[in-house]
Amino acid sequence: MKKFTQILKVRSYELDAQGHVNYAVYLSYLEFARVATMEQLGIPFQDYLQRGKGIVIVEAHIKYLRPATLGDELEITLEGIERGRTSLTFRQDIVHRRTGAKVLEAELVAVFINREGKPRPMDEEFRQAFF
Repeated sequence: MKKFTQILKVRSYELDAQGHVNYAVYLSYLEFARVATMEQLGIPFQDYLQRGKGIVIVEAHIKYLRPATLGDELEITLEGIERGRTSLTFRQDIVHRRTGAKVLEAELVAVFINREGKPRPMDEEFRQAFF
């Protein structure tokens, strides 16, 4: 399986009252990594949508392991771990770049849809890109 990596730095407005990244913000981090990876693979998300295709997350299992705080540089990894006819399961981890400590583990299921929101078969470009 192929593994992709994106880097980001924690910003002040992403923090909760305790000074940690808010739990809901991590979903945005994971989305950022998926969209950036699609662009790197030559499958820009916006182009994909314009062709009448979509990808929606239908399931997310997240385990929060330790907090991230202001200024932390985080490494977000992404790999496809299972594929179905119309779905793709991703494994994503977030790690502190400086310490190597894992912040979060996630497994997400995405379904490919058409303009009407109905499931459609996964494109060959995704199959080749992630497996």
